[in-house]
Order: sequence, then structure tokens, then C-alpha cells
Amino acid sequence: MNRETIVRNRLAEKPLGSVLKTGVLKNEVQGVTIEYISIKGKYNFEELSQTDTFDVLLNICGEGALQSGATVFEIKSETIVRIPYSTGYVIQVEEGKEFSFIRIRKLLDEKDTQAVKRKTGNFDRLYIKALVDCPAYKEDIKSDKTLNRMILPDGLVPRFAMGSVETEGPDEVGEHEHPMLDQIFFGLEGCRCRCFADGESIVLTENMMLHIPLGAKHSVSVEAGDKLAYIWMDFFLTMEGEKYMGEQHQIIEGQDNN
Repeated sequence: MNRETIVRNRLAEKPLGSVLKTGVLKNEVQGVTIEYISIKGKYNFEELSQTDTFDVLLNICGEGALQSGATVFEIKSETIVRIPYSTGYVIQVEEGKEFSFIRIRKLLDEKDTQAVKRKTGNFDRLYIKALVDCPAYKEDIKSDKTLNRMILPDGLVPRFAMGSVETEGPDEVGEHEHPMLDQIFFGLEGCRCRCFADGESIVLTENMMLHIPLGAKHSVSVEAGDKLAYIWMDFFLTMEGEKYMGEQHQIIEGQDNN
């Protein structure tokens, strides 16, 4: 399991109008680029449209405005955004304010692109939700006291989905394996839990990203007085593998994700 911790509050000594971009877990998952981007306004962060990638933005602190097409959306902390396919965007940060987010850029292969063109309605609108508004789900490997949320359902980005898990110790996520996907955990505020994978164990803490390798048998435990709180990112090898999402995750509220 490879890991890397991002550094928050890194703009204190930077002048107004600064932007810092740092790669995270480089080359861990094929076709996936993860960057931690921090902006100190006044600044407009612009990305041009691309036809071979999807961008997903996870805002972790600060406030800004996202312009996609002719519409401007205000973004608060802890919000997930899926940029529409083949659409540029601008993030506007006002003077004196800061905005930090994790950008996951998913490269599309030929089959992905064909799927996007067949079902354009799934991919040509902006998807944006506060994490607290994302639908909850149940899973057999997790206890009843666990709060799980589906924050990027399957079908919005080919071969990519995201969710979150929160519980207090003592508790655990039972041992299981994913022969169809790579998985990355991102520790949320206050997180302190132990992740096990193929005989190795690592304590996952807030702001840490941890790669669970393809096919590894893994589990997570949290002791009394500690908190388990992380976002999982699933990167599927094939479209067929995405069926795992519907088979294992039982949505219990908010069936409409649009």
C-alpha cells in the first residue's frame, strides 16, 4: 500500500493571486492523474475542454465559483463536482479568499469514449452535490452504525465511482477483495483507523491518500475513541466490472442522483 499526505494551509506565505498544483500518488493507477490544487485569490483557474478525459473535483476547504458554459455555481467546502464531457471550466476565487480541491482526471479509452457518445445525456450536464446531500447506502461488509454515502455514482464517469464511509470505534469494515478495480482512500477530518491489505497494515489519518492495490484482500478497523472517516475512489478495469456497484451497494435514500 503506497500512501501520501497532502498539506493543507500551504498558502499562508504566498502572495495574492497564487496557485499551487501538486501531483498525488503519481502513476499509481493507470489512466488516472490526481492533483491537489490550492488557489489564493483573486485568481481565475481555467481549463480548456478535452475529449479524452473527465475531470472530477473534490473541494475540501474554502469557497469559490465554478463557471461551466454560461452558468456560474457557488461551491462551498466538501462538495463533489463532475465536469460535463468535453467542456471547459473556470474556477473563480475572490481576492483574499482561498480555495483548495483535489482533482481526479480520468483518461478515457476507446470503449469509454464510445459509451459516452451512446449515452450523452449521462455525461453532458454538470453534476454537483454537497457531500452531506449525497444518498446513503448499505453494504454487507459494514455495520449498521456506519454512515455510507454515494458521492459519485457509477455511470457519471466511465469506470469510476466515489463514496464515503464514517463510523466510530469500535467498528470495522470486513475483509474483502476487488479483483475488478484499484481503490484509493482519502482520510477526512479526524480520521484515525487502521487499514490492512495482504498482510500489511497502515494507520489512515486525515489528509492521507492510500492506494489499495488491485485484487488485494483488505479490511479496516477503528478502535474505541477513534473515528473512521474516508472517501473511497474506485477505478474499474472494465465496464463489466462496474456491475459490482449495483450488486454490493444498496441505496437507501435519494434515489434520484441528478
